[in-house]
Amino acid sequence: MSDNDQLQQHLDSAMHGAPQTNPDERRRYLGSLRERVFLGVTNQELATAQAKFEAHLTDYKPYSVLLNGKNPAATDYLAALSAHGIPFTLVNNETAKTEPTAFGLLVVAKDAINHEAITLDTLYPDPKTTTQDAPTKKGGFLKHLFD
Repeated sequence: MSDNDQLQQHLDSAMHGAPQTNPDERRRYLGSLRERVFLGVTNQELATAQAKFEAHLTDYKPYSVLLNGKNPAATDYLAALSAHGIPFTLVNNETAKTEPTAFGLLVVAKDAINHEAITLDTLYPDPKTTTQDAPTKKGGFLKHLFD
């Protein structure tokens, strides 16, 4: 690499900051990447999901938690996280959005885990709402005639 290229790269880095991978994705996931997210709770769900979140705190031991510091409901989670020794970070920078669909809480890993389902409802479905119907047995053609 020539001295001129190194100088230009150094100037660009000084003016714009160090280059980041996937900046749009990092803005959406409170500074983290989607491939590291184990669980995500939106700002809208944050006020009502505390009991369900705390019921599964032991599942989050190997992870850390990112909390949206701009959402007042996020502070309700701090005591439970501290009591269980789960590391957390309050995010108050430009990545913390206040829209209802933006993330208010993320349980993230240090490395990529590529977890498909990241919502509370898909990870921990409510047993009252998910009914497992017994599969209906289909009879043959003769069964239909004699019933």
